[in-house]
Amino acid sequence: MPPATPPVTADKFVSGIPNFDTLTVSQQTDLLALFLLEHSGASEITVSGIDSLRVALHLAPHSRLAQYLSEQVKRRRGRTAGKYIRKQKGYALERGAVKKLESDFLGRPSAVNVSASLRGTLSAIGDPAVRAYLDETVACYESNLLRSTIVLSWCVAYGLFRSWLFRNHLVTLNAAMGAWKQPFQIRVLDDFQELNESVVIDTAKKTGLITKEQFKTLKQALDIRNSFAHPTAKLITPAIAEAYLETILKEIMPVYG
Repeated sequence: MPPATPPVTADKFVSGIPNFDTLTVSQQTDLLALFLLEHSGASEITVSGIDSLRVALHLAPHSRLAQYLSEQVKRRRGRTAGKYIRKQKGYALERGAVKKLESDFLGRPSAVNVSASLRGTLSAIGDPAVRAYLDETVACYESNLLRSTIVLSWCVAYGLFRSWLFRNHLVTLNAAMGAWKQPFQIRVLDDFQELNESVVIDTAKKTGLITKEQFKTLKQALDIRNSFAHPTAKLITPAIAEAYLETILKEIMPVYG
């Protein structure tokens, strides 16, 4: 049974929001309210709760916090709706405000599902070295370190692929490499480190160990990793990282894991 997904801490939550420290104090307040309501189990937020959270995160106090929350309560008689509704002892974010905050600051809606899927695969990976890379991949993704996420997730994918070759096709692979101009043999798993990743994938395809589609998936994943592994002007977005992780999760890990 996969381990339970660890709770999101306040520090990790704000670390995943680009430029959180430069947001207005009102934007920060709304996001902290979202954290308390969605991740800490609170049914409502209070001035003291937000104040305490700002202190814990080493943020300057919101001098008009009480007035701000009061002003943002939904207005009556068809006037513009505010962001909050009043509760018994405090406030809650209105549904539309929650959706807007998630859309504006927390990236694609499926990001949470991707994170949960990554964590859910941890216990299924037998190789402790590969499992350690996946654990670090999850941490990078949840902290919005997108370039590191792609590089590390490829390490996971290739680690599983080479272990699969070693377990199931070592004789065939060694026979093919024994015919090279400079023959090579794999005796232990770490011998793969002497070979270029692309060469291993090409050899697996030429010897019929993987299909054309499997070859294409692995090569594309490697090419994307290479594009972001070195300093370039190539931009990376949350959508790119998420799509890459989806490929690793759905097309590589189930086949070679």
